[in-house]
Amino acid sequence: MKNILFVLLTIGTITVQAQDHIESQVVHYNIVYNHLFDREKDFKQYDAILYMQGDRSLFTMKRNDKIEDAYQTNYFDASPDSLFTVFKDFESNSLLFDFYHLQQGNIIYADTLHPMEWKLESEETIVGGIPCKKATVRFKGRDYVAWYAPSIPISNGPWKLGGLPGLILEAYDERREWHAVYNNMKDIAFIDFSYYERLVNKGVSSFTDFINDLKILLKRMSGSLSNKGSDDCLTCMSTSLVTMYMWEKID
Repeated sequence: MKNILFVLLTIGTITVQAQDHIESQVVHYNIVYNHLFDREKDFKQYDAILYMQGDRSLFTMKRNDKIEDAYQTNYFDASPDSLFTVFKDFESNSLLFDFYHLQQGNIIYADTLHPMEWKLESEETIVGGIPCKKATVRFKGRDYVAWYAPSIPISNGPWKLGGLPGLILEAYDERREWHAVYNNMKDIAFIDFSYYERLVNKGVSSFTDFINDLKILLKRMSGSLSNKGSDDCLTCMSTSLVTMYMWEKID
């Protein structure tokens, strides 16, 4: 039996322009992410940025260490899934994320903006010199801890997380396979979100469509690999197994 571990890549873009009359902020996070989550331990370093302007924001993260040139022959890593690019529009209550489909290229999907039901805890800590309070939630099959700063009254945070009475400066899942920590925050002039704004106005496929598309892709890959396996020998039976690991689970 041949095991093929399949993980998926997202790609995000952002344009920063120098127009002094519009106030915007950029929050930098350092992220440690186990891209072999739920299987083995292989933690990588990522740089992440949360661009914020008015009612809109864009979160992106990318590797900052060396990417290996080769993997095991039975391991296909097209890299992470829906963790990597998230656009939020609070005015229209919209959230978009992008996903790299091996057959169709980069695709944008929509999800619910901040549906998580946080439990506010009494614990406090300091993150980056800023007092923070603790909140916990179960979201898309994983348990998360977030440390938010009441002194920064922005109801946002890294990735899809948000909806707390303060900016999230640190967040991680219970197993700490994804761990984001605030680095710094600064003002910039202007961010061009027009590409994502057009998509919000146009309308894109839902998270349910996203899951269904992945199931179809998985079925096609399984069938293709099984057919190839049948030519390997004349008297034996061969079954190829494609396993898809998704960061966001469905409870």
